Amino acid sequence: MKRKAMLSAIVCLVVGISVASNDSEKLSIKSNFIEIDEVTLCKTPSAQIANPTLTSYFKGLFSTENWPARWTCGDWSQTEGWLYISSDISIFLAYLSISIMLLWFIRKIELGKVKWLISLFGTFILLCGFTHLIDVVLFWEPMYRFSGFTKLLTGVVSLTTATVLGFVIPKALEYKSPEVLQAEIDERKKIQNQFELFVKYSPGAVAMLDNDLNFIIVNEGWIEDYTLEESSILDKNYFDVFPDSTKDLEWVKNIRKALEGESTKADFDTYEGKNGTEYLRWQLRPWYDANDQIGGVIIFTELITEEVLIQKKLKEMNERFSEISNMANIGTWEVDLEQSRCYWSETIYKIHEEEIGKLIRLEDGINYYHPDHRDLITNAIEEAISTKKSWDLELKIITAKDTEKWVRAIGRAIYENGEAKKLQGLFQDIDIKKRYELDVKESKKELEEIVSQRTIDLKTANEELESFSYSVSHDLRAPLRAINGFSEALIEDYSKEIPDEASKYLNRIAANASKMGGLIDDLLEFSRMNRKKVNHQELNLVAMINQVVDDIFPESKSILEVGDLPTISGDQMMLTQVFTNLISNAIKYSSKEENPQVVLSSIEEKDSVVISVKDNGAGFNMDYYDKLFQVFQRLHTESEFEGTGVGLALCSKIMKSHDGEIWAESEQGKGATFFLRFKKI
Repeated sequence: MKRKAMLSAIVCLVVGISVASNDSEKLSIKSNFIEIDEVTLCKTPSAQIANPTLTSYFKGLFSTENWPARWTCGDWSQTEGWLYISSDISIFLAYLSISIMLLWFIRKIELGKVKWLISLFGTFILLCGFTHLIDVVLFWEPMYRFSGFTKLLTGVVSLTTATVLGFVIPKALEYKSPEVLQAEIDERKKIQNQFELFVKYSPGAVAMLDNDLNFIIVNEGWIEDYTLEESSILDKNYFDVFPDSTKDLEWVKNIRKALEGESTKADFDTYEGKNGTEYLRWQLRPWYDANDQIGGVIIFTELITEEVLIQKKLKEMNERFSEISNMANIGTWEVDLEQSRCYWSETIYKIHEEEIGKLIRLEDGINYYHPDHRDLITNAIEEAISTKKSWDLELKIITAKDTEKWVRAIGRAIYENGEAKKLQGLFQDIDIKKRYELDVKESKKELEEIVSQRTIDLKTANEELESFSYSVSHDLRAPLRAINGFSEALIEDYSKEIPDEASKYLNRIAANASKMGGLIDDLLEFSRMNRKKVNHQELNLVAMINQVVDDIFPESKSILEVGDLPTISGDQMMLTQVFTNLISNAIKYSSKEENPQVVLSSIEEKDSVVISVKDNGAGFNMDYYDKLFQVFQRLHTESEFEGTGVGLALCSKIMKSHDGEIWAESEQGKGATFFLRFKKI
């Protein structure tokens, strides 16, 4: 009968059968296969109903035999029935969605102790919704026993939830609003930023560690003092960054004390750093979190290595000062301007040949100075008091034993609250030094007069030497030309009659006469160089050297390599002679090589440029370098390479006239390089 009623209701729902009703008629469902009986008419014989046992109750939890479906009990119109059903379904769906969202919420966020409360509330919501769903089912399936059990369960959960809320709500009322919480968060962020700025820019070195001794914050001082990189130590353990610290048991103990809430410090300590022993002062302090629990350790350190070393040097200096002052006859002094009293060290009493410890007034001290110098020291003192200008003077004093001495007086005024209170300074006996300087000065004056006279004499001698050189060269040229001419005439006119041996002698006479002429020319050129004035102009070295090669060494172009040379300032005629001599020597001394090569190049220095002339020829022994730039000095025999020994001496003189420099480097058999240094333009 129950199944037929259910089937009839489902059919009506599916095919949309509408049963007409009015206010005076009872609801009736007619069908060819549905029977109307007492259950349909909400009539259940009371005699047949018995109270179930606990076991039978749960066995028949889903029983529907003792109750009619809700559609069949009462005067339900379609509108009223479906309004009731749709309302319960809507409530159920709303409760279900709330429960699902709460479940998703507690799975996504770590809620701690609140999680069970939200779970309880979600269960309460879900059961409330489930009771509405069962009310819908009762329209077709009269599971009133299950409905009653569900409402009992819902009631128990509801009462539990209400009881829990009774305890929770008073505490919840203590919770702060989102606005207040956000304001506190913003304030904490502000404080945190200020703290981080404080740590970052604190003097010395500062590091903040957590409870596990991992670095949280370090300032620039920490990075600089311990030569680290901030990115390389953050989140790393202190003992991983400083592994040697584990060996210092006292330091490890102090760190543990800080983690336990105790602060420790030391005004002087040492550790072995990358640069050796370092000196420092330090503090270890705990820091506390928002719950007033120890969050870790803050380490403050300040390197005082430089300060300690300075103090050691000062101590050494103080230990030696008395010894040095005695050796140098230096003493210290002070004047109390309010009492006009002088305080001298023992050395100053000795300099004044005065009784040690004798009371000396300011006026007495000034009166020791020589009358010629008394105004100088008085003016210096007055100026020091009025303008804070110190003095350092060399003056003469007359001692207590009437001995005249030269002294060096150094002093300054000491101010307190803008007013001169004291004079302090040094006092040194410089009598021997001063008298020596005066003697030297007098001797220098005499020497300058002698040098001046000698310069005049030397100038006269040079002029006479030049005149003599010119006369000698002029007088020698005539006989040399005669010797050379007669030798050539004899060879040409009497070559058939003169024996071969005599002909060789005549050729040698002609060659030596020609060489003598070259020596005379070079000597004259060397002597004239003293009279020549340097005519400075900007010179394009590449163009100048190429012109020299075209004019003098055209057959050697193939072995010459001219690099990128700078523009310099100098006398074109003189420097043309320098490069002509150097290139000529390079070609000459590399002529016996299979592949001779001469290279000209340059390098740039801070304030100068250096030009080099390099060959791959015979070279020379550097043991004889000191003879290289002397007149008529040669490092090779005439049979090896011809020459007069004047060219390099002439180059040296020209470079000196240009405020330049010439030098050479060589290895015998491996060529030579000559260098010329010129000032930058």
